[in-house]
Amino acid sequence: MKIANIVSHNKVNVSEHFNVVESMDKIIHGLPTLIIGFDYVNKHYPDFDIMERKLGDNLYWTVKRTEKRDKYEEDLSWFMNKVLKDLVADVNYVFVDPIQYHGKVIRKIIKKFYSIPNKITYQDGQMLYVYGEKIIFGIDLKLLKYIGLNPIKIKQKILAQSSVFLGDSDILIEYKNSVEELDDKVRYIPYLFSITNEQNDTSSLIHISRES
Repeated sequence: MKIANIVSHNKVNVSEHFNVVESMDKIIHGLPTLIIGFDYVNKHYPDFDIMERKLGDNLYWTVKRTEKRDKYEEDLSWFMNKVLKDLVADVNYVFVDPIQYHGKVIRKIIKKFYSIPNKITYQDGQMLYVYGEKIIFGIDLKLLKYIGLNPIKIKQKILAQSSVFLGDSDILIEYKNSVEELDDKVRYIPYLFSITNEQNDTSSLIHISRES
């Protein structure tokens, strides 16, 4: 699943989730797009403002690395960061806290948890992150043990309800760059995995507005 387009005649060091093409007629419509290269922009958008990086709705440009390296790297980093952060903007995070929440709230969370199909679970140390239907549940196994619950049994029940379990270090390595762009919040890994495996339609999730 692709999350954005980059139009460039030169190699661009980005993840496979970016659709890197050489011309605008090869982009995936509906996704944010970054065009690299002054000459290309000047040819196809002759009325563009050289001081403004925005060409249109969800359409941006920057110079080539060979034209101005610092600006190229700054704009490319901004674009990747913005795409990923907008991608998770409408994903809600719920930390399941049995100490702070009343029993009624916990029951509602459990009911919602069981109602979600095709859940994806990722384990990071003693934390379980379960994603489904734009919600990420955070479950602290250490906290459950602290209050007298059996974390092993609870984990087994969660895994029995999950269609996918991500539990090895290779997963973190695979999504390392994306997680870094998301302020190192590993809780987004099961959501990113769902995108990789085409369980979400990203074209309806992303909208980029350039910040001053």
